[in-house]
Amino acid sequence: MPAPDPTMPPNNRDAKPFAWDGVRLAIPQEWETGQLGQGYALLEHQMRPVLELKTATIRGRFSFRRHLKQLTRSGPKHPSPQLQLMPKPSAWPVFPATAEVQPFIWQGAHIGGQGLMVYCHHCRRATLIQFFDHEGRSQAAIPHVLASFQDHDDHPSPTFAVYDIQATLPPRFALTRFQFEAGRFELAFHHAREAVTLWRWSPADVILDRCGGNLARMTQDNDLLPPSTDIEEGRPLDRGLMWQWQKKNIRSRLRHLFGRRDHHPVHALRIWHRPDANRILAVRAEGLTSLNVLDRICASYGTV
Repeated sequence: MPAPDPTMPPNNRDAKPFAWDGVRLAIPQEWETGQLGQGYALLEHQMRPVLELKTATIRGRFSFRRHLKQLTRSGPKHPSPQLQLMPKPSAWPVFPATAEVQPFIWQGAHIGGQGLMVYCHHCRRATLIQFFDHEGRSQAAIPHVLASFQDHDDHPSPTFAVYDIQATLPPRFALTRFQFEAGRFELAFHHAREAVTLWRWSPADVILDRCGGNLARMTQDNDLLPPSTDIEEGRPLDRGLMWQWQKKNIRSRLRHLFGRRDHHPVHALRIWHRPDANRILAVRAEGLTSLNVLDRICASYGTV
């Protein structure tokens, strides 16, 4: 949302994208994702917290005092920090006129830092950003990180970019489930009757060795396909496979009975190997409006 900072563009080799729950940043390469939740993220460096984000869409009248208190108390259960409002430091970027910004100094039980609350009148999103101060080491990154802050889509950008993966989904999709485990990530998105699920496995060489280098066997072992006898045989793709099927339900029977063949919801699974990144990626679509939507999602899905 602030004006871009020429000293740290999003594609700078010293920065990497972070996008989660409607908020996007360019962060130092050495920062890693520590915790994620609905409207919450904690970034770390060398196992110590450096940045905490809390965000929510505001319905009704916005109050800095009330929503600052709500966001401060949300997220993981820990004592709320003591906040002291302060003027915006001169090194911080200038935010647009559509945003209300309130910087502050905060102090927790064992550590403190600087932060700010941003409310955007355009998208009605309030975001609390708290930087942790470890002997001043993370403070130098604050102006660059804030200069990259985005809280709505003015330009095409990843829907999410966490750990080592990123993808762009149509804005109608909302994240409804996520699971991050050692070697396996899963994210599920929904809109009405449409659903998209993304997976990532690592290290690919070890996983493929266990299943004899057979992606079809890996797909079966992980129950990625629905239990149906109407799934066509997997078609080969570049370093991967693709399956398609049609759901046999009342709606599909009625559509066939009355000759409505103008639209067939897309049900498909794609899985492919990225040897350069030593990753295996997969996307399952259920009820998508067209195959083109799946093509665009798969094209955007990759490693950071």
